[in-house]
Amino acid sequence: MKFGGSSVGTPKMIKQVVEIVARISRTKRVAVVVSAFQGVTDQLLRCAELAARKKPAFAGELKALEERHIKAVNKLVKGGKLRGECSDYVEKSFEELRVALTSISAAGEVSGKYKDEVVSFGERLSAYIVAASMKNGYFVDARQLVKTDNSFVNASVDFRATNRNIQRFFKNKKGTPVITGFLGSTAKGETTTLGRGGSDYSAAIFGAALGAEAIEIWTDVDGVMSADPRVVPGAVVLPEMSYEEAIEMAYFGAKVIHPATMLPAIKRSIPIVIKNTFHPYAVGTWIRKKPVHTMPVKGITAISDIALVNVIGTSLAGIPGSAARVFEATKRAGVNVILISQASSEHTICFAIQSAELPRAMKALERELKKEIKAGRVRIAATPDQSVLALIGDGMRGVPGIAGKLFSVLGDRHINIAAIAQGGSERNISLVVAASAKVRALNAIHEFFFGGNRKHLFLVGTGLVGGELLKQMERLAPKESDAIRVAGMMDSKHMIFDAAGIPLRRLKGQLAKGEAADMDQFIRRAEEMMVGNKIFVDCTASDAVAKRYLAVARAGFHIVTPNKKFNTRSLKEYRALREVMAKTGREFGYETNVGAGLPLISTIRELMLSGDTVTKIEGVFSGTLSYIFNTYDGTRPFSKVVAEARELGYTEPDPREDLNGNDVGRKLLVLAREIDLPLELADVSIGNLVPEELRKKMSPADFLKELRSHDGYFKKLIEKAYAQNKVLRYVARIERGRAIASLRAVPVDSPLAATRGADNIFAITTKRYRNRPLVIQGPGAGAAVTAAGVLADILKV
Repeated sequence: MKFGGSSVGTPKMIKQVVEIVARISRTKRVAVVVSAFQGVTDQLLRCAELAARKKPAFAGELKALEERHIKAVNKLVKGGKLRGECSDYVEKSFEELRVALTSISAAGEVSGKYKDEVVSFGERLSAYIVAASMKNGYFVDARQLVKTDNSFVNASVDFRATNRNIQRFFKNKKGTPVITGFLGSTAKGETTTLGRGGSDYSAAIFGAALGAEAIEIWTDVDGVMSADPRVVPGAVVLPEMSYEEAIEMAYFGAKVIHPATMLPAIKRSIPIVIKNTFHPYAVGTWIRKKPVHTMPVKGITAISDIALVNVIGTSLAGIPGSAARVFEATKRAGVNVILISQASSEHTICFAIQSAELPRAMKALERELKKEIKAGRVRIAATPDQSVLALIGDGMRGVPGIAGKLFSVLGDRHINIAAIAQGGSERNISLVVAASAKVRALNAIHEFFFGGNRKHLFLVGTGLVGGELLKQMERLAPKESDAIRVAGMMDSKHMIFDAAGIPLRRLKGQLAKGEAADMDQFIRRAEEMMVGNKIFVDCTASDAVAKRYLAVARAGFHIVTPNKKFNTRSLKEYRALREVMAKTGREFGYETNVGAGLPLISTIRELMLSGDTVTKIEGVFSGTLSYIFNTYDGTRPFSKVVAEARELGYTEPDPREDLNGNDVGRKLLVLAREIDLPLELADVSIGNLVPEELRKKMSPADFLKELRSHDGYFKKLIEKAYAQNKVLRYVARIERGRAIASLRAVPVDSPLAATRGADNIFAITTKRYRNRPLVIQGPGAGAAVTAAGVLADILKV
């Protein structure tokens, strides 16, 4: 566990570090690497510079530094004896530091050797104080173990000697070592430092030598971000990435860790975890050899202050060594080439460099190609004020269309691409755009590949549930409302589209003026629309819409729906959709398939994710049938109660869709599959309440009229139930691999008899809830609660 300067900036922060280490130490053997207190390294370097210039001000700065460390000791270290020892160490260290600064003052310059000696005190003091703050902590000076050459300021590690030293030192040690980061020493014992990202490097060195199960880098961010959040507000924390992806992102300026730092971990295949000291329970970002979950794109990064150089001319085509001459010239000038792009015609060589290096590059190229330029066979053009953008991800390999989508996103926003480069690994697509377009480009790309901060809805069905959903969206708070746009909408007759968002208040009028509805065209147009975070919202009960979910998912949409038809299609399709969703990193929200707005499916899913096993689910699954049998008491005809339920919107337009039990059967199948039962709809036993002679084709009005002749049958059932002190309920049950739905008489003291109105009730028995089931009860039908559940699923995406 490595803690950087921001993590050990104050005594309060150090206490947080100590608590984190103590918590992890209960179950793991832990080694800790620390940086200097925040800002101390810069202060020490300033002291060295002041000493070299013989400025007396360094003495005052040094005194302030010493007081800061003594105060930390007094606040953190418990026990008079230990505190005294720690204070003595701090005082002796500053005496040594003053001697070193006096030597620098005498020499009149800060050599690399002196610089390393001075800055080493930051880590030495920090590690000693942090170790003394811990219950079982002990101080380890990495200079005794990490052996390097004498390349001061950026020393190279002798891994053979270092690994041997570390393994011997820790062989029989107990407690928690707190190791100085950033430091090493030569064979002669001279102090060295490990260069940029040195403390992270130290953690990787020790982690690899000790065969750690993970190397954690604790800092002040929740993990590696998909983009710079200062530029892209919708940037998200990446849960995991490969070593190669991390290296690519670090090269392009992302706040990861320095590529060289990762090498010891890479050689031993040890995962590196980026964690937040101030948000310790956040998952962080795992950097490992093979991430468990792959996404096509992991990050979008940029390098600013770039100039693009074009060497153009017929003299370049087909002549061996032309490119070598160009890049030898830049090499001699000390110019670092960031990106290279060359067309197969070999007529031009294009490359990107830092703007500050442009004058040197131009001068070197003009000198090298002097004859060709004079003869008019070659010309050199420079374009300043450019930015290099990079799209990074292992998941792009072998996936057609990534580059096409990237260029389409930028083209749609009228952003010109000046140069393109892609390595053979297909892990990185780099491109050059004008600096003025950088922010727009980054946000456009991020919105497309990561969803950004806006959801674009493509709504099918504006009836009871769909219409209510739009009303509820209109009433959302401004923050949530701004994050959702209806980009496309279709009812049975018309469809409309608007990438900027269709105004909710004028939807009905606009939709009536739209073009003719066509589901295939609706999906195609939605797919082609250059907006990010697309959500296909199906508020119909149509199988024709549901059967297109696979195509919608493959097009990269999230799907949210109360329509249970897809989840009750063949098991093959059911599994295929989930595979596609996992591959594309999209979500399928169907909480309202069962129980309307009740948190049923999510509860079952979370129980199973936590390791529990569901053994039985029983209840009243239909809000419609719940209302009918809660209302029907024999005093009014059964047909009249059904007609009333239809008028109130509890039933489908044709009540037989509810009375035939098929809706409950589908809900049973949805829940059965949710608990991993491989059932088909034909496996579900469904009790049909529609009299056999009324199952033929007829209008809903005719059905209700004909149902009157069967009122006597239902009256006998209710009277028989009352005689046994029972009530009628349409009960669904999943148990021992079977799913059954039927009309039953249940005792009046049963929880199933306690439903009111359109209540659903679900009793979930699991290994943990085996004596008393977990009961979820509430309204299970109605447009308002169903739409609220759909909206909740949309907001979760």
